[in-house]
Amino acid sequence: LGYDSVCCVAGEAINPRRDVPRAVMLTIGSVTVIYIMASFAMTGMEPYQNISDVSGFPEAFQSNGVHWAAQISAFGEVFTLPIVVLLMTMVQPRLQYALAQDGLIPPWFAKMDSTGNLYNGTMFAGGIVIFTATFIPFLHLNDMISASVLIAFSMTDSSLILLRQESPKESPFLLEKFLCVFNIASFLSGLLLTHY
Repeated sequence: LGYDSVCCVAGEAINPRRDVPRAVMLTIGSVTVIYIMASFAMTGMEPYQNISDVSGFPEAFQSNGVHWAAQISAFGEVFTLPIVVLLMTMVQPRLQYALAQDGLIPPWFAKMDSTGNLYNGTMFAGGIVIFTATFIPFLHLNDMISASVLIAFSMTDSSLILLRQESPKESPFLLEKFLCVFNIASFLSGLLLTHY
């Protein structure tokens, strides 16, 4: 339910002008409501200091003696992981296609097979997913996913600023330097807050 995923697959929509804004607003609205309801339910079951970082709902149900709900929510957590991986593997070739069309990555990623599928990009994204899942422990993988999402959003925000603003003529690349310093400082402060 990521609005960024909806935007990445906008090229698949039959009527993107109508459907994409609706899909983005629907995903943002539904996820917001679900998160608020889940937060109320979780803090109603457990004091926030006791909420598990790894498996919040199953452990909260378990500590309240509702074992059947703990089993269902644990199954839900395990069941949704492959769906998220499938969705990201579906979205990644579309993103690579758009980048290749703009000349930011090699045109090999924009090649389609005879049926119109992005075979090269799908195999590349799938290979990275398989390699990563095979060799990186889940605990580190979870942190890497969160960090990569933050980096991607920071890059997107920086790109928007660069599209709308320019460095002064007397100081070329001043804006770019400020953005680099800001993003590096954000990364380092997040790293320090997390580990120290």
